[in-house]
Amino acid sequence: MTDPADLAHEVLLRVAAFVKTLPADQLQDLASGAAKLELVPKGGRPAKTTAAAGKPLPRPVDEIETTLRQLGNRADARRYLEVDLKLTAPQLKDLAKAFGVTATGVKAKLLDTLVEWAVGRQADADAITRMTARG
Repeated sequence: MTDPADLAHEVLLRVAAFVKTLPADQLQDLASGAAKLELVPKGGRPAKTTAAAGKPLPRPVDEIETTLRQLGNRADARRYLEVDLKLTAPQLKDLAKAFGVTATGVKAKLLDTLVEWAVGRQADADAITRMTARG
């Protein structure tokens, strides 16, 4: 059975048999486009490719770094990364890598690490300078 029409017919019969076993909610999702059927080779899913892993940063790295340093406080820096730029965990990891910062963990920990790197250490240094200037 090497004729493409025969192969297509066989595949459609198998797909139809599978689809008949699905519950109504899953059929609705397929019909509406909320779900999809995917070809998975025998033996399991292939590893995800890096191209599909994440989307690029919404702004150039240099611009993000400059903005973070200008904000000057942790709350504003976190809001910029999380709310304004809406960065995902993979994007935060990419940003940390571009900054030369080691950052791991969940999104909240990644945000904490980046904010501390960009703003926190400078804010701490400024506070120490003010305290020693008074003394």
